[in-house]
Amino acid sequence: MQQSFASLGPQGRWRRVVIMAAVPISFIILILAFGSSYVPESKFGASSQYPVQSSNVSIDDTNMSMATVIKALYTPILHPVDAPTFTDEDGDTYHLPAGEPRFKQKLGKKVLILDIDSRPLTGEGQLMNKDLKWKGMRALSAGMLSHYMFAMIHGYDYKFIRAPDYEDRWGTWVKVPMMKEALKTHDYIVFMDSDVMFHYPHLPLEWLLNYWNMTKDTLAMMSIDPDEPQNYDAKGNRYLNTGFVIAQKSQRTQEMYKAWAECPTENKYKGCSRWKLDWAHEQAAFGNYLRYDYDRPEDIKVLPCVEANGAPEAEHRGGCKGIFVRHYWINKGLLAKSMADSVMQYFVPRLHQLYLQSANEHIENMKDYRISNAELIPLTEEEKATAKKGKNQKDEGW
Repeated sequence: MQQSFASLGPQGRWRRVVIMAAVPISFIILILAFGSSYVPESKFGASSQYPVQSSNVSIDDTNMSMATVIKALYTPILHPVDAPTFTDEDGDTYHLPAGEPRFKQKLGKKVLILDIDSRPLTGEGQLMNKDLKWKGMRALSAGMLSHYMFAMIHGYDYKFIRAPDYEDRWGTWVKVPMMKEALKTHDYIVFMDSDVMFHYPHLPLEWLLNYWNMTKDTLAMMSIDPDEPQNYDAKGNRYLNTGFVIAQKSQRTQEMYKAWAECPTENKYKGCSRWKLDWAHEQAAFGNYLRYDYDRPEDIKVLPCVEANGAPEAEHRGGCKGIFVRHYWINKGLLAKSMADSVMQYFVPRLHQLYLQSANEHIENMKDYRISNAELIPLTEEEKATAKKGKNQKDEGW
């Protein structure tokens, strides 16, 4: 299977797609990477999610690749993997558990960010269409592009697996054997449905693994689903959402994924064949059977719905607002906006820094003059002392 993964070779296609989507801002971002030393004071102080940098990232000014653009935008503000806290955009601070964090260095290529789909995705606005543009891009293309970008930012591996179909199961079942195979080549995998995104691209996976306390014995991490009737298993417990899975390589993990993929055969789990086609498919199979077989204290880490499921628009559904990881099952149409936010929340502060740094070149202060019809008359010292600020001005609230 390792060879088949390597032969997929999606990066050439991805690079063209990403460049088409980002070329309009790439030149500006490259400009921002040079010469900007102004860093505005953060209202959050020292615990801000935007750490102060003493110097700019060094990039090759002859290299105009998308990788260079992304490095210029994100490298100066990457959050340390073992930082004790993280402060979000609303000013709320999250603390690592007490004790020494497990992950202190970047994991790099030990991590695989994984997309899995069995569809061709070559239609208009879809990911594999060579003429993909921002306008008219399908929502799920935005989701998968964000996964690719997240991997590039942090130096993780990325793969899009075009999976074969099961003949007798719903399409989402293919994720299970494909994740199992990926865990043969990487220590950690992060699988995301195409409507899932990391909300803070500069926040490393390693920090989240520390925050959610992945131990050496953890098999997988999944978020709990909202407290709604359809999300309960036969024993009265809420499903774990399989649209976002972090799994760790081990023999026991391989055994779990094998049992999961074989669940509908009913060799071990009677009644599981129902979930071949009935909703919630592989998620229901895991929720009704696998979670109860793999129930050691550290086997499955259940992530809070508020942190790793839903979106702000879904907060009324059990508080699932997706602080760190957003799952847009509430409205997949929000994915493109979320992808834009994941770029612009970093791009605008850099643009603003450049604006203020070069203020002496483009801001002209004419407040030492008064206007008399069409003429500008210098103020006397006495007039300067008595000049009123904001005379006849209206604050429009914009």
